[in-house]
Amino acid sequence: MSTPFWPPPTEKYPGTLPAKADVLVIGGGIAGTSLLWHLARLRIDAVLVERRHVAWGASGRNAGFLLAGVASSYAEAVRTYGRGKAREVWELTNENHDRVVEAARGHEFGYRRLGSAVVPAGDEERALLIESETLLREDGFDARWDGTRLVNPRDGEVNPAALVAALARQAKAGAIREGVGVSAVQQRSHDVLVTAGEVQCEAGMVILATNGYTAQLVPSVKIQPTRAQMLATAPESRELVDMPVYSHYGYRYWRQLPSGEVLLGGWRDTALETEKTFDDEPTAEIQEHLERAARGLGAKTEVTHRWAGTMGFTESGLPMAGPLEGMPNVHICAGFTGHGMGFAFMTAKQVAESI
Repeated sequence: MSTPFWPPPTEKYPGTLPAKADVLVIGGGIAGTSLLWHLARLRIDAVLVERRHVAWGASGRNAGFLLAGVASSYAEAVRTYGRGKAREVWELTNENHDRVVEAARGHEFGYRRLGSAVVPAGDEERALLIESETLLREDGFDARWDGTRLVNPRDGEVNPAALVAALARQAKAGAIREGVGVSAVQQRSHDVLVTAGEVQCEAGMVILATNGYTAQLVPSVKIQPTRAQMLATAPESRELVDMPVYSHYGYRYWRQLPSGEVLLGGWRDTALETEKTFDDEPTAEIQEHLERAARGLGAKTEVTHRWAGTMGFTESGLPMAGPLEGMPNVHICAGFTGHGMGFAFMTAKQVAESI
């Protein structure tokens, strides 16, 4: 029951840490495979290593939402980042949506574009969403408040593991190597020494696409590992959810697949401190909340999957991209604060072009 709903990619990429690499990407999720995709198009030779398998982490354990913006509403983002930065973030994530779908075209990854809805949990959130509609429309974005929820018609949904697999499938032979558990990254005078078990690699450049696990390699990086829990039901015979839904300031979310399964996630706000962890096993407490919510939506079938994944949260709520302080040959592309599917492809493009 603790197995993620999304099946892992069928392709296998066994390999070992190379002795040398121009660019070594660590992490085989949406960020790592996006980096490899962009680097190949820049004709930069790169190798990606992943300690388990492609899409093993949060990239294969999330709800598969392709959303614009950050978890907070546009009104909150304007207060936090300023109007110009908030607009820039929404433009970036809208472009991310279009570009990653384009990159995976020709591969099946469960893509639908029905929009998304944000349902307020109370009067305060309702007021923020109504204000968000006004601000979004003024800034040129398509959004509408329908009286009960804020609808973002450009948003979409995917099978996230299949999307990562679609990007990985386009890499050249030998560029992805699974089963390589990197244990140390050491900046030297002109390169980086990477260690995996008893094997070492001299890399001209390392890119950490390790999201919630980044601090395990570079403890100084302020990315908080944060557990996200989900469940899935067996197929329902009727439609219970018409589009992906966010609620309660992004802490709660759900969707229904075309085949009828209902997926719910979140409720982390009921146990904030216990969810700051690398542990990716679901807990009875949050799973009870999720099942109660599923029944509240009208789901009557059995729960078939319960699982969790480790996200990476930054203090700013925005991704980290670029060289690490004191480690000029080590770049980062991580810290997506629960929105890796919405940010990673374009963030990876920025990092790839910067090196």
